[in-house]
Amino acid sequence: MKNQRPKLGGYNLRSGLVIYPSQQDLISQALADLAQKLPSQFLFLSDVTGQIIASRGEQGQVDLVALGSLVAGDLAASQEIARLTGQYEDYQMVLREGQNIHTFIIEAGHHMALLVQISKETPLGWARMLIQKGAYELADIAATPPEAETEALPDLNLDQEELPDLFSDALDEMWKE
Repeated sequence: MKNQRPKLGGYNLRSGLVIYPSQQDLISQALADLAQKLPSQFLFLSDVTGQIIASRGEQGQVDLVALGSLVAGDLAASQEIARLTGQYEDYQMVLREGQNIHTFIIEAGHHMALLVQISKETPLGWARMLIQKGAYELADIAATPPEAETEALPDLNLDQEELPDLFSDALDEMWKE
């Protein structure tokens, strides 16, 4: 991607991930599809530092900023436990079984974490399969920056030997004014 730069409109996350507007649309659609197939009550996607990327469903009184931080911390702790015990694999999933709602947290690639809440009536195996498939899809979306959202940088055809002279000339011109 030489001489290419992201167009304005994408946003940089602390994890190093850049989300472009068309990717945000694809992420929203992927979450909508997952919410419909499960059906889920709440979906939340953050980067691994806890920054909010998207949410969908009934959040109630939940502070999404705090939730993002807690999801990121929970996922990081679970990953480290898996590493220490020799059980680490990509796209690991944590399940918290509740009285009425079950909560899944899964890696969605190297930069994102997905939280999904479902009713206790939803079969766990079915939910696990759909959530894992959704995590793969979200990771693919984030890993593929859209070509249409880059703009070419001008090719200045500068040799490294010419740069000091050009810089010196530019300074001279600036001081003449």
